[in-house]
Amino acid sequence: MKTIAFIDPGPQLVQFLVAVAAQLTPEYRALFFSRHPKSRSLLRQLNIPVVPQSAFIAPFQKKAPLFKKSPRVKKEFHFDSEYLLTQLRASSERALVQTRAPAVTQLANALADCLATAQPTAIFLWNGSGLAAALAQQWAHQHNIPLLFAENGYLPHTLQLDPMGVNAFSSLNTLNLTDIAARTYSAAQEQEFAAMLTDYRAGRATPVAPPPRLRPSLLAYLQQGWRDWWQRPRRRRINRRIGDTQPQVPERFVLFPLQVVADSQLTLHSPLYGNQLAVAIAEFEMALREVDPTLALVVKLHPADRKKTDYDAVATAHPALVWVSSGDVRPLLARAQGVVTINSTVGVEALLFGKPVVTLGNNFYCREELVYPVRSRAELVPQLRRALTQPPNRILIGQYLRYLYFHALVRGHWRDHAPESVGALAQRVRDVIAAAETSC
Repeated sequence: MKTIAFIDPGPQLVQFLVAVAAQLTPEYRALFFSRHPKSRSLLRQLNIPVVPQSAFIAPFQKKAPLFKKSPRVKKEFHFDSEYLLTQLRASSERALVQTRAPAVTQLANALADCLATAQPTAIFLWNGSGLAAALAQQWAHQHNIPLLFAENGYLPHTLQLDPMGVNAFSSLNTLNLTDIAARTYSAAQEQEFAAMLTDYRAGRATPVAPPPRLRPSLLAYLQQGWRDWWQRPRRRRINRRIGDTQPQVPERFVLFPLQVVADSQLTLHSPLYGNQLAVAIAEFEMALREVDPTLALVVKLHPADRKKTDYDAVATAHPALVWVSSGDVRPLLARAQGVVTINSTVGVEALLFGKPVVTLGNNFYCREELVYPVRSRAELVPQLRRALTQPPNRILIGQYLRYLYFHALVRGHWRDHAPESVGALAQRVRDVIAAAETSC
């Protein structure tokens, strides 16, 4: 039986991936490698074996072993630290690599021991920017093992599954837009696509089937809390100048939806600004004043970051900005004259509303024919002017969105445990592995 190795899935993903693995039997068996106490607890409750058998839960101690007992290494694993740094999202994990902490080598050894023993047919990674995932990538490349990169999709109720990576690393970067524009769709598909657009714009969520309720053990919560304690910033009051009340949004505006500062989208795929969103906001506001001073700039905080990143200094320095701290982004997208983003999913959502999109970073959709990409600061004003004066190619964009919906993205989601959702990802796993085996 062939093996698929699932590397370090988070606790929210565990039940869904176990269901996907069940759909892949008897052709494939699943191997779960996890360091996270909550994930390990859930896997054990589901009677799923997890390796390593014993994991130390405090890798922040640079001179402490990651595992209570060093695993037996069957084959030495030489990983490239410099390349590893280009793949890691978290600053804490980059620091471990930069300081050559023993924990990194021991994690690499544990992975090598596990994978060398299992001889997997493919390795499944969620996003791929975590330390274990990045190390597993290097091992896979050295042993010619196909990779399966998964992430949330860019359209409602979709996932990504790609052999090259997700977001800016995705093979979607290589799509031929001429071929996409020439594709045809049946009347039923056109009707389905139109219904998806209508539901999305109206704010109607796709119904999902939740999994059976399963919680990690109390011990796992305590272990995870101890493990995460050192990374938590000191609590302080932030975004006091922004507040939680919804402001009066101007009649005419450009929308800048912010992203999570620590996310790999910014730390890995934002060559102009990195995760310095305050600089990006300031420079875009100056460009907007030059192009059209009658347009306001509305900045929306990311729901997962509004209690973590403080924008009070930006709000003080730029009093003309209109800040939205929470709420659904869709009403703002419907009213905006344009949208600017580094490389967020909201860029594709703006295309669903037919809005011109200026992008400041890299992603698979950041292409000249679809949006107005800014590759250097000198392009900021001219690209913004083009976006606001030259209408986008709505026919090509419509065809591109249809291709994403019907072909490129998986029609399912990890929150939805319905058989159709689970089966869609399982089938895409089979397809990607088959394509990799054919190309060898």
